[in-house]
Amino acid sequence: MSDPEPVRRRPWNPIASAYHAYSGLLWIAPRTPSVKLGVAILVAVIGLGVLLRLDLIDIAVLVLAGTLLLAVEIVNTAVELLCDRIQPDPDPAIGRIKDVAAAATAMCEIGGAAVLLIVLVPRLLRLLGHA
Repeated sequence: MSDPEPVRRRPWNPIASAYHAYSGLLWIAPRTPSVKLGVAILVAVIGLGVLLRLDLIDIAVLVLAGTLLLAVEIVNTAVELLCDRIQPDPDPAIGRIKDVAAAATAMCEIGGAAVLLIVLVPRLLRLLGHA
């Protein structure tokens, strides 16, 4: 008995990888309300940061928190799409998998809210003359 033929892989192509990544982003963005809302909120928060003249590091932290949340939301959507493809009928185990994936998004939302409070509230209080 001979060994199986090794799988030949093409060398990594960064241009092709970027194309596929952005293709996925362009596919999911208009189809997922939570991603559209997340992008709108992120743009608004960054705009507020600029209007409040936050330090660049504070704006960077807001961008990082927002993009992390969006990335986890996209992974959650990918898990849901895969689950629906594997098992189109209602199934308690698939439902649990989807819930756990959604929990990752919820954790990022909690962290994002904490970042917003930590970064924006002190500046808003100073503007209002309370600190």
